[in-house]
Amino acid sequence: MESTAQQLKQIVISGLRIKDRTAADLPDDQALLGGDIELDSIDVLQLILEIERHFGIKLVEGEFDRNAWRTIATLAAAVDEKTAEKIAAQR
Repeated sequence: MESTAQQLKQIVISGLRIKDRTAADLPDDQALLGGDIELDSIDVLQLILEIERHFGIKLVEGEFDRNAWRTIATLAAAVDEKTAEKIAAQR
């Protein structure tokens, strides 16, 4: 099974329709906000929807956490945390 970071890289590439890179080209420390991908607010909303659908979680509840969106790795950690919370709530 692919890691959360690998799955997120695929979502970023497909969700943003990036043609000049592959998921393998994105390092875990790839900056998302303010990096060379340069996500704007519409891109972030699109990715939130894709991530929530893919992982079956509610990624953003309340205030938007910019720290979670610094890099692929920080976003993967946030997704893993939300996934763990969902699993714990189902028990």
